[in-house]
Amino acid sequence: MKTIIKDHPLRTIILDFDLDKKAPDFETKALDAYYDMHDKTWETKQNLFEHKDKLFELDIQLTESEYMLLPIEQQLDFLEVGLQIVEGVELPPFEEEFSIDVGDFIREVIDHQQSMIDLHEDLVTEWRWFDSWADFIYEHEDWCLPGQNNLIHEVFRRYEEVSVDIVSLDNDQQEFFGAHGQVRQLQDDYFDYGDQIFAMYERIKERAEKAYKRAERLQEHIDEKFPLK
Repeated sequence: MKTIIKDHPLRTIILDFDLDKKAPDFETKALDAYYDMHDKTWETKQNLFEHKDKLFELDIQLTESEYMLLPIEQQLDFLEVGLQIVEGVELPPFEEEFSIDVGDFIREVIDHQQSMIDLHEDLVTEWRWFDSWADFIYEHEDWCLPGQNNLIHEVFRRYEEVSVDIVSLDNDQQEFFGAHGQVRQLQDDYFDYGDQIFAMYERIKERAEKAYKRAERLQEHIDEKFPLK
């Protein structure tokens, strides 16, 4: 027996071979499929990490956008009451007098609106990849090609004909299943995180659009009641 070690970025593959036996074609195809399963699992792992990082970047942008939205909403509350656009609204108490520059406020709203437009462009790109990958997994159930496991099972069934040591193949395959399972968990985490981010975007978008409409109404009221001369 000779131990052959194949360095692979996913995990090190260690198999024993009887060099006195010539590998039949079905064994060669099975091991090629086995190595390909490693390649595709590693590629999937890298893709999921990359796109999970992009979700994290969106998370940061959305958190910042929500943080900047709150003072806009608060200023709208005071401006609407102060300009008598709404009635019967109870404002929170404040200890000191303050003023709001309407021009600066409107620019703040416009900047926030532009930031949401820019964020949407980034989000749509990630949303498309999320949906396409979800559709692929739903259709194929796994990223490895169908039938590849059957090729390996044939090696186990015809163990007397093959050059690879079945015990070493079984041990190595169990370790591959462990690595594959970790990528499966990463995929589940990615899908959960994506659902969370996209729901977060919809929630903030709905709040922001309400604020933009209020700001538009405020501007129209000012233009009507206080026209520039």
